[in-house]
Amino acid sequence: MSVLGDISPEQFLAEYWQQKPLVVRGAFEDFEAPFTPEELAGLAVDSDAPSRIIVEHDLPPEKQRWQTKHSPFTDEDFTTLPDTHWTFLINDLERYVPELGNLIEPFRFIPDWRIDDLMVSYAANQGSVGPHTDDYDVFLIQGMGKRRWKIITREDYPKATIPDISLSILAEFDADQEWLLEPGDMLYLPPNVPHYGIAEGECMTFSVGFRAPSKQELLQAWVESFSAQAEFKQRFSDAGRQMSASPGEISRDDIKKLSAMIINSIQSQPGFLQNNLGLWLGKYLTETRGDTLAPLDHDALQSGRYQYNPKVEYERESWLRFGYIEDETPALQKTNTSENVRIHFFADGQHTVLPIKYKKTIQMLCSDYFYTAGSLSVLMQDTDFNSLFERLVAEGGLYPVQPGQKD
Repeated sequence: MSVLGDISPEQFLAEYWQQKPLVVRGAFEDFEAPFTPEELAGLAVDSDAPSRIIVEHDLPPEKQRWQTKHSPFTDEDFTTLPDTHWTFLINDLERYVPELGNLIEPFRFIPDWRIDDLMVSYAANQGSVGPHTDDYDVFLIQGMGKRRWKIITREDYPKATIPDISLSILAEFDADQEWLLEPGDMLYLPPNVPHYGIAEGECMTFSVGFRAPSKQELLQAWVESFSAQAEFKQRFSDAGRQMSASPGEISRDDIKKLSAMIINSIQSQPGFLQNNLGLWLGKYLTETRGDTLAPLDHDALQSGRYQYNPKVEYERESWLRFGYIEDETPALQKTNTSENVRIHFFADGQHTVLPIKYKKTIQMLCSDYFYTAGSLSVLMQDTDFNSLFERLVAEGGLYPVQPGQKD
């Protein structure tokens, strides 16, 4: 059985993905968290992992019942918590506990760029984050203890949220389905399904969340990628303009010139064309969030300190994103010979163009996290890829592993 039970990935995508919830009993049999709740709290205190504590106070509805505190935390933040009704959450857990990448691996029938992060929530008895909706798909895996999940499946549910608090908690919640999840059980929820998870005793839940960029986020990121260029600092000019008949008029000629400034500036960018926009997306979707990569020391890189060693094996950090696009350059599409087809490989927002003969090797590189000396030998013959590989080693995204030391 897979984590989807007796449902195939194809059936899941056709019938459940972004459509309806799914509960799988025993999806992760014999699963044990690699840390205790105390060790999880220590991770929040000793690292910069993004985390939150949410406390539900026993107050009348009109009072401020929900309190949220964000990292960084101290030991006192945990020792002063009440006995019940609180939850502690850490995002990007795969960066800090790499072995938990095993929880993400079963879902890679969905492309890597769609996977956002692994979050864990530890809750004291009756702890929760309140009834709410999310804008993304999520697989909720019960790792310790029990949590009761309640959801609303009808579309006409009351959507008002509690005012004047930092959390988007639904003011009314009348569930029509519920399940009690025990260790190893899993609940899949599509976007925007109202849900409410309440711990029955202390419990720990792992969440594999999926990335769903909004139109605003994509457009803003794309514009920011080129708007810092010097040409965008050029100001409007109107030498030789005619005298205005009225001070308040915005003339058609002015609108035409200002509009042309906007349109011409965008159209001049490589990413404006549909095909080249794909190359920008390849960079954007593989960029590493946060400060995980070390600042690049160019002098050390040029000194050969990070030179590829063909006698050792290499490992990729779980947070380092790889991706590729096949034949996405318009100039290469004029002829259909294999010599003119290319693979565009992306790693942490960096782009390398490679001949199509490397396709299977690139696919292996993207699928795996551990690379034998032999699996890299062909790719490293390409100068551009060799430079990118050594740069990623210098930044800490890849590292050499001596025989017998694989994680």
